[in-house]
Amino acid sequence: MAPVTAWAGPTETPTPPTDISIAVVVCSGSVSGCVRQADGVTQAGEALGWTVTRFDGKGDPVGQNQAMTQAINSGVDAIILAATDPVPLSGAIELAASRGIPVGAAGLGIAATDGVLFDVAPDYTLWGDQLGSWIVTDSGGTANFLPTVDREFPSSPAIADAMVAAVDRCDECVVQDTQQFVVTDIGNGLGQRISSALQAEPSIDYVSGAFDSAAADMVPAMGNSGLSDRVTLVSCVGAPQNLGFIRDGNIQAADVVQDDVFLGYGAVDQMIRVLSGQPLWETSGVTDDRLRYSQGAPSRLLTIDNVDEVTDQYWVAENGYVDRYLELWGVTP
Repeated sequence: MAPVTAWAGPTETPTPPTDISIAVVVCSGSVSGCVRQADGVTQAGEALGWTVTRFDGKGDPVGQNQAMTQAINSGVDAIILAATDPVPLSGAIELAASRGIPVGAAGLGIAATDGVLFDVAPDYTLWGDQLGSWIVTDSGGTANFLPTVDREFPSSPAIADAMVAAVDRCDECVVQDTQQFVVTDIGNGLGQRISSALQAEPSIDYVSGAFDSAAADMVPAMGNSGLSDRVTLVSCVGAPQNLGFIRDGNIQAADVVQDDVFLGYGAVDQMIRVLSGQPLWETSGVTDDRLRYSQGAPSRLLTIDNVDEVTDQYWVAENGYVDRYLELWGVTP
């Protein structure tokens, strides 16, 4: 997939308000994508002179509710959820609304609700279709595929379901039952569990890692189980370790990457509009409500054919978005 040089984001933004305090509720401090989305919010907020405070949800609903409640009680002007599922937070989101604290999100792949005013995220269904289609092509139409999913993240089932649908369209391919896990399984036996499932069914030759932090737990376990020459893994997000697996030919062969920092900048841009009492920016040409406020969030499929085009530690969208946002906000770089 070619570099993403096109700009599908906003062309105007209201004058940003000043003296703003914003909180970021991070899904888990151990999941790189969530952390980098918070990095984007922090960078963008600090460029505006805002105060940005992070609260770690620690990868489980109890910790995320505690983080959300702490954010509300800290007296912030607004809250952004960094890939933190709002469903288990309904009570805390109602509390925020009762105190006049707007809540937005990044990296979820959900439609706006009364409680969560926007979500800035790429098209995760497209990701699943891209990865599933890649598996079919790479296998020559004979893949035996093991999907995995973490339903704590709304994006994960969207990706997994689309991947399964794409492989299912292949007449000679086989799709196994989906393996489910949660964030707290990462580093606590997840890799070995998936390796055991692969050993129990020797015909499986493709597996999804769901997302890169989980995939990074699976790859070493598969290697230690002697599966390196048999199984090919695909994943998404774009963590440096996973791009290294692709470069080294180490089990993982494809990754759909997003620029998580972009998502943070986009969420701040939408929050400027909310705090200014102006309409949210709607992405042109979008019919899926989940993408209405996405700000044209970019993504890119990386394989051995193009992974070396990523010269930084993480993929950075090639459309110069930082300078574009700062110009929209009237901030001198």
